[in-house]
Amino acid sequence: MSNVLVKGRTRFDETSLWLNDVVFWLQNAGWLHRWGIPLSIFLVAFLLRAIYPVSRTIVWSDRAFYFVDAVLEGDWAATYQHYHPGVSLMWLTGIGLQIFSWLHGGLTSGQLLGVESTKPGTLTQSVIAGVIPLALAIAFCIALTYPLLSRLAGRKIAFVAAFFLVFDPFFIESSKVIHPDALLSSLMLISVLMLLVYLKEGHIGWLILSGVFAGLGMLSKTPSLFLIPYTLLVVTVAILWPLLIRRRSGRRQDWRSAFWEIIKALVIWGVVTIAVIIILWPALWVKPVEVINRVLDGIIHHAEDPHGNPIFFNSIIYNEDPGAGYYLATMAWKTTAITFPLILAGIIFGLWLFQTPRAKVFWALVAYVFFFSIQMALGNFKQMNYILPAFPALSILAAFGLVWTVETLSKFTSVNSWKWLPLTIISAVLIIQVLLVIDHFPYFGTHFNNLLGGSKVAQKILPFQDNGEGLDIAARYLSQLPHGQDETATLFERNAIVFQREFIGRTLTEFVPWATYRVYYINQLMRGLGQEEWGESWSADQNKEPLMTVAFDGVTYVWVYGEKPEDPIPGKPKNAVNYRLGDSIFLKGFRLNGEVISPGDTLTVVLYWQPQEEVEGDYTVFVHLLSDDVELVAQQDNVPLNGIRPTDTWLAGEELEDVYYIVTPEDLSPGQYELSIGMYDSETIVRLPVFDAEGVQMEGDRIVIGHIVVE
Repeated sequence: MSNVLVKGRTRFDETSLWLNDVVFWLQNAGWLHRWGIPLSIFLVAFLLRAIYPVSRTIVWSDRAFYFVDAVLEGDWAATYQHYHPGVSLMWLTGIGLQIFSWLHGGLTSGQLLGVESTKPGTLTQSVIAGVIPLALAIAFCIALTYPLLSRLAGRKIAFVAAFFLVFDPFFIESSKVIHPDALLSSLMLISVLMLLVYLKEGHIGWLILSGVFAGLGMLSKTPSLFLIPYTLLVVTVAILWPLLIRRRSGRRQDWRSAFWEIIKALVIWGVVTIAVIIILWPALWVKPVEVINRVLDGIIHHAEDPHGNPIFFNSIIYNEDPGAGYYLATMAWKTTAITFPLILAGIIFGLWLFQTPRAKVFWALVAYVFFFSIQMALGNFKQMNYILPAFPALSILAAFGLVWTVETLSKFTSVNSWKWLPLTIISAVLIIQVLLVIDHFPYFGTHFNNLLGGSKVAQKILPFQDNGEGLDIAARYLSQLPHGQDETATLFERNAIVFQREFIGRTLTEFVPWATYRVYYINQLMRGLGQEEWGESWSADQNKEPLMTVAFDGVTYVWVYGEKPEDPIPGKPKNAVNYRLGDSIFLKGFRLNGEVISPGDTLTVVLYWQPQEEVEGDYTVFVHLLSDDVELVAQQDNVPLNGIRPTDTWLAGEELEDVYYIVTPEDLSPGQYELSIGMYDSETIVRLPVFDAEGVQMEGDRIVIGHIVVE
């Protein structure tokens, strides 16, 4: 037999001993815990959040760009952009966007946000430039949880918690968006963990750092004001609870010193928090009263007024507050099939192990989740991502649940030599978490808890596609269709930016019946957005076969209706030519619908451009029909591709199909006419010089592409 005793041991025993040695090494490798694990956590967390951001919102990109503009210009008052206030985000994203703009020759905010024409890919690249600083900051915070939780609850819980934070799909989804919520969640969590470390170890440096992160959190978004009562509660309980316990023994307690210690801790924490806020928000330097009043007005607005857009919850569209159940459902369906039961297990074990030091940390985090959820539920202004700050703490609670469960199971293991077994069980659970989450890459927002039925059940409970998931896929499909470079797509404005970033044609956010494509998406339909404008069109399209759809987990997210673009001149071959206009624009070919026409006919001209380098100028194409005496009888002058692709947006090496329709006059005299094309500067009207393949400049800086006979 292969596993017979060898010197008294089986092969399984040998493997167990080897695994025990591996576990011992992992537990005692100092470098691994000091920087190896934190660095690995940081890198994985960063890459998951920085690769392929799917950010819908552009409003914070705009604010961030203008915020840093105001800082650079010394216009301190203009650093107030919103009551949220979003300052921490605007520092990070604004610097990223400014650097991106500088590297690309000074792009305007309009070009960065898609309001003005720009090169294909610029919008997507600008989102990446804005998200990367946020991803770095969030990944740094996630990496910090490992050393902090190691101090509070041990390395095992710390590692599992950091792992769950890295692979929390709802957290990842919100981290790939230029919006304050994920940054807010990260900063609040670190402030809380540093506060708990201070209360455990007593070193004032942790208290100061907690105040720093609290200040950064409050600069991100006003829900972080929750840290003020939470800090008061935790500090008070941590200092007074031991006195209350000892009081039972009849010993005299120094209550005065205890209260003084509470006051001192709160003052230090508060002063540091306020200092950070003032230092990093220049608007407070010049108009503090006005800024504070605006922030307070915003808080009241969120507390009293419902969200401006309808909210879908439990198959009902609400224009008012959907109730606290909305956030409970979010926490249930946006956790995973692993973390959801582990949180429940953690609560059970937390009650059983109530008096242990680790349980105290656990219940401090339970209080954080519970009271923050209460705070957010009391406000009328609700969105799914507003409850996000509770999710990092939920991930840590799940880590407690997993470790406590495994430790309890280990006590019932009769084989003492299997020291590797707990680590193996934990590793298996973490691998399952990774597989559940990574299956949704890069659209992590499409994840819903499989234990509760996944997406097919969740679509009746919660709104989908908050960040436009799938619209980019539809846009890329339409962009690769032949003859589609100057087509038009129409879709509701809320998520249109996600589509626009990838669509090479024209994107319209108002419904127009003449558009080539009509694009609908599930978030719009669930919430009844634009029902007055789009409802009739959607109903009519239900009787048609969609051109394409995008689905995740068996649920359709995007529908595209319309017809594939047709060849503007079917069956006509391309005439290959090689003319250079200016320094780098080449005409590589053309097609005509005919060379013999009648008066009043439309002459279709298809030009094929290919820039050798990126084009700096903005040029207009002219297509002229000239008589024998060079009299202009018909023409079309416009920016290439019906204005969709100005020449300064052209990319080196790409080929552009540019279609022109020349309507001839009804009274055009019979005879032969010359068809010529070229380009001129849109401002000076000076033509670009034209050269043939041998480098000879063409007369009149125009290219004669045909002679048209009018019968």
